Formats: sequence, structure tokens, C-alpha cells
Amino acid sequence: MNPYRPKSPAPIAIGMTRIDTLLALYDGAIERLRKAILFLQVGNQPQAMPLIAKVQLIISELAAGVRLDVDETLGTNYLRLYEFFVYKLSKVTIPDLQEVLKLMGILREGFLSIREEALAMERRGELAPADSLQLLCETA
Repeated sequence: MNPYRPKSPAPIAIGMTRIDTLLALYDGAIERLRKAILFLQVGNQPQAMPLIAKVQLIISELAAGVRLDVDETLGTNYLRLYEFFVYKLSKVTIPDLQEVLKLMGILREGFLSIREEALAMERRGELAPADSLQLLCETA
């Protein structure tokens, strides 16, 4: 048995919009951060570490989706923020994880607030549909 082989095929995010995919990535990171913090609060760092590693992978995927050709200044700011998140996560302390959790929550709320506009832009063809892009299919 190969321990690196997935247990089941990765689910395909068919029909998901770009904004919903983005929100799902943030939701996955936030959920894992909350669990990791709970494990650290009871002194169980071995259980927290895989969760933190998955959050780092999600952040890497978010960073990979930043398009500097669309808005270089905004894109650079997001990349710096994602770099800051990874730095804070590497410290594996409750205050650092809580800071990342708070900031990711703020970003998620911001994206949620523009969801309707993003959906309308995708319907009008102003944004390419998510299923035409290469997406992260599995973060678990």
C-alpha cells in the first residue's frame, strides 16, 4: 500500500464559480486554523501540525492565483499578506495562529461582500468561468 496515494479520487469542483471557490478555500483554511488552535490549547501539537501544514498549502494555492498582470499593486499586497500568513504559521504559537485566523476572516468577509457582483460578472462573461481554469481540487 502506498501511503502517499490518496484514499479516494479528488472531488472535482464542477459548477463552482470563481468567487465560491475562493470562499471555499478561505473556509477550509479558517476551519483548520480553529481546530489547530484548539489542539494547541490542550497541548496537543502533534495533532495541530498537519492542520497548520494544510493551511499553508491553501495559502500557497491562494498566492498562486494572484494575477499581477491585472493589478500589480493589489496583487503584490495580497502576496505580501500571504507571505506574512505563512511566516506567522511557521511560529506555531496560539497568538500567531489567532492573528492569521482574524485576518483571514476579515478577507473572507470582504470577498463575501462582493460575491453577488462577482457572480454577475461571471454570468456576463467579464470573468472566465471557474471550470475553465486549473483549480485546486483537493485540500484535504
